Amino acid sequence: MASITFQKVVKQYEGATAATVKGIDLHIKDKEFVVLVGPSGCGKSTSLRMIAGLEDITSGEISIGDVVVNHLPPKDRDIAMVFQNYALYPHMNVRENMSFGLQLRHFPQPEIDKRVDEAAKILGLETFLERLPKQLSGGQRQRVALGRAIVREPKVFLMDEPLSNLDAKLRVQMRAEIKKLHQRLQTTFVYVTHDQVEAMTMADRIVLLHNGIIQQYDEPGVIYARPANTFVATFVGSPPMNLLKVNRSGKGLDLPAADGSPTHPWEVAIDQLFKNPGADKLILGIRPEHILINAGSGGEPSLALPCRVDLIEPMGAETYLYLTGLGHTLNARVDPTVKVEVGQEVTAHIPLSRFHLFNEQTTDRVPRQDER
Repeated sequence: MASITFQKVVKQYEGATAATVKGIDLHIKDKEFVVLVGPSGCGKSTSLRMIAGLEDITSGEISIGDVVVNHLPPKDRDIAMVFQNYALYPHMNVRENMSFGLQLRHFPQPEIDKRVDEAAKILGLETFLERLPKQLSGGQRQRVALGRAIVREPKVFLMDEPLSNLDAKLRVQMRAEIKKLHQRLQTTFVYVTHDQVEAMTMADRIVLLHNGIIQQYDEPGVIYARPANTFVATFVGSPPMNLLKVNRSGKGLDLPAADGSPTHPWEVAIDQLFKNPGADKLILGIRPEHILINAGSGGEPSLALPCRVDLIEPMGAETYLYLTGLGHTLNARVDPTVKVEVGQEVTAHIPLSRFHLFNEQTTDRVPRQDER
C-alpha cells in the first residue's frame, strides 16, 4: 500500500517567527492523484519535500503505507520525484538519463533496458532515445524527466510544479499526459502547483493550503460548489467568486452601499435557505457564471441589483462583464448573445439557488438546508 498520512505535522525553519506548516493532518489514499495547491509560501512544496525526506519534520509523523518515514533517508522511501527543473544530464542521451538511477542501484542491464523501453513507449520517446537533451523541446525534456521517475517503479510519484517552465499550449497537453500516466500506472501521485486550473483538471482530490493550514481537502467539484470559506471561494475559479458584505434584516438581507447611497434591501427567507445563518453580518458570494443580466432567472426567484457596465471582455465562447452596483464591483460571465454596451444600466439577477453565505467574522461558509 502506498497511502500517505500526515499526523499533526509541523515544519518551522530555524530563526523563523512562524511555522511554514502548522499541524497538518492529511490522509492520501493508495493510487490516488492528490494535488497540493495554494499561493506562494503556503507550505505546499515544503509538505512535498517532507514526504520525500528532503526536509526534516519539526514535529508530528509522516507515514508511507504502514511505515513511519520521519527518519528514513530519501533513498529508502520508495518514491520518485519530478521537479520544475528537468535536471537532465546534458552529456547523456535520453536512454542514459533514464537509466542512470537504475545503474547506480546496480540493476542488471537486461532489466534496465526493459524498463527504459517500456517507459519510452508509454511516453512516446522511442524515437528520441539516442538524442541529447539540447536536441529536445521543453515538453520532450519533461517527458524524459517523467521517464526517469517511471523506470524506478516507485510506490509514490512526487511532482513539484513540473509544468511551470512550459508554454500554455504544452502545459495543457502535458496535463492530459500526466493524468493518463496516472491511470495507466495505478500508483499514488502527489502533485504541487500554484495553478488552480491544473488542480481542478488533474486531481482526484485537492488539498488547498493557506499560511501552512489546510483550508479544504475534497474533490474538485465539491471545492468549487461548496467552498469552505471565503479564501477557498476566491482562490478556486476564474474569474473568482464575487463577495458582497450584507446585513441580516427583518425581511431578509440589506446590502450596504459602498458609495454612500441608501442601503439596498433584498426580501428573502434566509432561514428557509440556510442552516443557522446566525450572525447579523454576513458575506454573500456568487460565481460570475451564475449572475444573469436583465433577463431574470427564468422564473426562479432571484435577488436583483441595479448595475452599470464598466468593461466588456469578449472571450469567444463567453463574455466577461465588469459591473458596478451601489459602489460594489462584480464580474459576470455571460453568453456572447447577451448584448450590452459600456456605460449601460442593467439589472444583475442573483438566483436564490446559486448564492452562498459566509460568516463575516470567521469567513466560514454557512451550509444550505438541502445539503447533507
